[in-house]
Amino acid sequence: MSGALWRDRDFALLWAGQTVSDLGSATTLLILPLIAVTTLDASTTEVGLLSAAATVAWFLVPLPAGAVVDRVAKRRLMVVCDVVRCVVAAAVPLAAAFGAARVEHLVVAAFLLGTFTVLFEVSWQSYVPELLPPDRLTEGNSRIATTNAVATVLGPSLAGLAVLLMPAPDVLLIDAASFAASAGTLLLIRARDRRSPPATLAIREHLLGGLRFAWNHPVLRRVVACSATANFFDAITTTLVVVFLVRDLGASSATAGIVLGIGGAGGVVGGLLVRSLASRLGEARMLWLGKLSVGGLTVLIPASSSVWMVSAGLFANSFSVVLYNILQITYRQAVCPPELRGRMNAAIRWTIRSVIPLGAILAGLLGDAVGLRPVLLISALGAWLAVGWVFFSPLRHLRDLPLTSR
Repeated sequence: MSGALWRDRDFALLWAGQTVSDLGSATTLLILPLIAVTTLDASTTEVGLLSAAATVAWFLVPLPAGAVVDRVAKRRLMVVCDVVRCVVAAAVPLAAAFGAARVEHLVVAAFLLGTFTVLFEVSWQSYVPELLPPDRLTEGNSRIATTNAVATVLGPSLAGLAVLLMPAPDVLLIDAASFAASAGTLLLIRARDRRSPPATLAIREHLLGGLRFAWNHPVLRRVVACSATANFFDAITTTLVVVFLVRDLGASSATAGIVLGIGGAGGVVGGLLVRSLASRLGEARMLWLGKLSVGGLTVLIPASSSVWMVSAGLFANSFSVVLYNILQITYRQAVCPPELRGRMNAAIRWTIRSVIPLGAILAGLLGDAVGLRPVLLISALGAWLAVGWVFFSPLRHLRDLPLTSR
């Protein structure tokens, strides 16, 4: 049965484009802070601002993005997002070639990439249920999440090796090419885009409909609270880990890329195991069990005396995060009415992602003020304890997630 998705041409094209795009984006995850630290001699505070710029779009954009996604052809919107991101990624090495690159340019590029990534992610999460029946959603989401995790492994390692062969800004051309490839695969999909009928609600009601659905749902609101808390603290770790590797542990750019790649392998393992674990232990249990049991090992990062301990901590974190994300995305796709799906996905993404720039800014300020290890310890513990939102809830007594909106 699992092999059927390989034979689904339209889903395979979406999946292939996502895989290539994720690989390019994973290189940028390492390259932007590396350019800032090694080429432009940015301070920790500036690195924090750069990280915040890449994620602040999750605060500003999702609610209107959800309204747009529910009103337009999702596939065409994704193509537009890919084209814009391609141009933005290519602009950074162009500026560097003329000697005009500055931290401010990186901040603007990070913001634009983040903005159109928001639109793209809300679109694809709402588009997958148009390509797959409900009983294939977990499988489809796990395929996308697994290859995303593979990209997380390979991307930073590829970036770390690429900087040995070319100037760091030029590595962003890999990301630009990946967006172009993603747009090409989307254009080859044959399924007709679905559009909802014109909105009849007032604009305020239209924008807030998805948010109201999520927060009135007794299960989703618990999951959203857990996700938001974990994302806030994970943003601190993500912002500081490259600086920690380079400045405190003396890692080279190539080593930093390999460390992030090994850490991301945890997500690959989580994506491959999620279906079997959920089948044996139950979806509801896996929402909290993976984070509770494995996620706590993230404390290895601030306790590290070597780069390999950092890899182990990142591996554990990405393993638990991917397990959790696949199940919560599948669940919200299944319980939400199709006409509300874009706004619901956007509202949840807005809620759980809007805290990330706050974490990134706080990471930069605290990293300069008190040092990297204490801040990384707080972030590791905070992300782990976030599972309490789900553990101390009715979900703890369930094996499987209820598939109704009430």
